[in-house]
Amino acid sequence: MAEVRAMRADARRNRDAIVAAARAAFDRGDQLRFDDFAGRAGVGVGTLYRHFPTREALAAAVYQDEVLALCECARESTGPAGEALEAFLRGFVDYVVVHAALARTLAALVGPHAQELGGSELERTVAELMDRAVADGAIREDVSSGAVMVVLHGIGSAVDRPLWASDSRAAIELLIDGITSR
Repeated sequence: MAEVRAMRADARRNRDAIVAAARAAFDRGDQLRFDDFAGRAGVGVGTLYRHFPTREALAAAVYQDEVLALCECARESTGPAGEALEAFLRGFVDYVVVHAALARTLAALVGPHAQELGGSELERTVAELMDRAVADGAIREDVSSGAVMVVLHGIGSAVDRPLWASDSRAAIELLIDGITSR
């Protein structure tokens, strides 16, 4: 994912404050005018537009931060590889369930390029976890990270279905059971 270019410490703090304010608003499902994000972040409107010229650019930054946080958490996991993979998959579902409003908002606002970059980062993380789990003999070696990603995308795109949370948790358990070595 694209790195934010080097910036002064105060500019970085302002950017981070704007992204945090937007994340909180999106997570609650708040419907704000774009300029309102500046007030929520404690910065001027000019600062908002200097960092994020559009709502979509702001949503892409929130999305990028969320994806990177999920991936970083997975990469920092210790313990047996199979357990790390299972924890990531269950954690992904729990995260999307808890932050369904955020997922809905980001799905509506984030453009295809940012989604592609985020999806690639998630798949790279899933592939790393799976490679370690295969090497440990914890999961089958004939399952691709792409197949796992299809399940995760399905879960993420079904947030408005009735019983979505329980069905998503059941789907992850089916996936885990299906890829686990016997």
